[in-house]
Formats: sequence, structure tokens, C-alpha cells
Amino acid sequence: MDYGQVITLLDEARLLPESLSDYIGVSGSTYRRWQKAPAKDQVPAEYLPSIGAGVYRLLQEGKLSHDSPRVSEFLENNLPGYFSAVVGFLGGTADLSSEKSPHDEKIIAALSSLGSSAKIRDKVNGSADFLQMVQSWSADWKHRIRLLLKAVHLPEITLVDKMAAYGALFYLCTPFDLVPDSVPVFGFVDDFGILGFAAAYYSAKFPGLKG
Repeated sequence: MDYGQVITLLDEARLLPESLSDYIGVSGSTYRRWQKAPAKDQVPAEYLPSIGAGVYRLLQEGKLSHDSPRVSEFLENNLPGYFSAVVGFLGGTADLSSEKSPHDEKIIAALSSLGSSAKIRDKVNGSADFLQMVQSWSADWKHRIRLLLKAVHLPEITLVDKMAAYGALFYLCTPFDLVPDSVPVFGFVDDFGILGFAAAYYSAKFPGLKG
């Protein structure tokens, strides 16, 4: 992500640099330097999680709009960096900033990080009613959730291999995610995408789950 994209996106919040710096974890003077930097220069990868967390807060507080094309582009093109802010908040430890791993592998690593927690697995195991309700939304939702539930319950699959499924289901069950669930329809779009990443991973690794 380059400086031009960051500045253009954050300018939509209509806040002074000193105020924006509180959201993205840099000083006001640093943000002003970003404003003067060559637009096509890349923002250092270590800043992406804090920018992601800042964008999330700005969305939550209504200072950025979900209807903004720039916000949509950010969420689509920077999911690993943005998702890492969410995973960190939930207690995960996966590093999504590495450029060595493909996009999908970063998401699976983050979900596995969440699923490694016994408390998170207990939360999923205790959310049967909610997961049953979500399955009623459509055949696609039903397919993805059932496949992941099958993965977590099959004794032939090791606990380590179940962690990403637990992480994806927990991400669906928790109210803290990339797009607030309170936003009608769109609130569950990213949940559906995360379930898709996980379902595709398990379908490829354990073909028998598709049956």
C-alpha cells in the first residue's frame, strides 16, 4: 500500500493529522511527513496493522463510511494487514505482514492462531444455536459452516488441523470483525469471506469433508 492510497483514504475522515495520529499509532509529525512523501512510495509493512486498526475505529465511530469506494478497496486489497489488527485484538499471534506467504495462507495462519486457544474452542462448541441459525440464511452459508463443523468434530483430524476451522467459526460468532455485524446485510460479508477461505482450505486438504 502506497502513501497516496493511505492519505487519500484517511483524508475522508476530515481530521487533522494530530487527531488521525491517535488512530493509526504514529505522531502528528510522522503523519505530516507521510503527506509529503512521494505518493507511489510504499508504506512500511510494519505500519499496516496499526493503519488497519485505525480504519476499523474510524468506521466504528462513523468518521469513515462503509459506502466509500476507497474504504472498500482498502478492505479488499489489504485484508491480511487489516485482519491482523482484528486477530491481535482477539488474542491471536499470527504475523500477517510477511510478504513470503500467499494471501490465503496468511488468513489460515491467523485463524489457526485463534483456534489454538482452548477458550475460543469452547466458545465455538457452545455456539450451536447461533451457528444453526446462520445456516438457515442460504445454501452457501449452510455448506461452509457444516464443512467446518464436520472438520472440528471428526476424530481422524488432529487438533492442530482443526484450529483454523475453530478460528473461522469463532470469527463468525464474535461481534468484533472487519465490518460491524450491526450494519444490515454488509455486516456479515467479511464473515462469509473468511468462512470461504477456511472451507476452501479444508476441502483441498481433506477431500472427504465435501461428501
